[in-house]
Amino acid sequence: MNQFITLLATAVACVALVQGASTARHPARPWWNAPPSSERIVGGFEIDILEVPYQISLQSYGHFCGGSIIGANWVLTAGHCASDYDVGLHVRVGSSLHGSGGQLVSVKRVIQHPQYNPNTIDYDFALLELEQPVQLSEEFFAVELPEQDQEVEDGQLLQVSGWGYTQNPSESNEALRATNVPAVSQEECRESYGTNQITDRMICAGYQAGGKDACQGDSGGPLVEGKTLVGVVSWGIGCAEPGYPGVYSRVAAVRDWIKEHSGI
Repeated sequence: MNQFITLLATAVACVALVQGASTARHPARPWWNAPPSSERIVGGFEIDILEVPYQISLQSYGHFCGGSIIGANWVLTAGHCASDYDVGLHVRVGSSLHGSGGQLVSVKRVIQHPQYNPNTIDYDFALLELEQPVQLSEEFFAVELPEQDQEVEDGQLLQVSGWGYTQNPSESNEALRATNVPAVSQEECRESYGTNQITDRMICAGYQAGGKDACQGDSGGPLVEGKTLVGVVSWGIGCAEPGYPGVYSRVAAVRDWIKEHSGI
């Protein structure tokens, strides 16, 4: 009887562990963490790459994350997108389709933020140095960067783009999409997620009612105010869930680090 109780307790503990893993409080948003019932960027619209020419598709045997061109030789993405890669990464630039067109450029070097914490998703940044420079022009420009610690006004409408999940199976998974979401105050975001979950290296954006959000496959992609990169797609509870705005890595919090390593 005691042996049966021990086996039963072990089984219950295993189920709890699996359930806990599937409902982690920090679900990052690369392809491999996609919920089976979801589709791509939520509540969005198709957008041409010429409207967001700095947007890239980060690839290794296909698209799995986004990123932003910040200079001819440099891309900024999420730290969790680059955690397991030293070689074999490419970025597709200049195409509205993640599977074709534009130019495929090899990544020479990955510089993950030294304080990146995979458990809390804090300091979720990585710089990618490219093997060869991309040709920038008035039409094909790098995204602008904020000043160190520059604030984003609460309620300011921001744009996020990528090839991630949409929750609409009729929408193509090839075409680049975008959606507009308002910046949420740190206080409101901490009320939603808990004080310890939202750090000063994070910025939140979304509607209280949900409906529009980044999702799995959008990780590392740009959250912009005009042409300025204010956030990097990082994590969230579900996608476009009411009461849970999307959580982005706050670019202004690491502006000095970016300049130190990229010269930009």
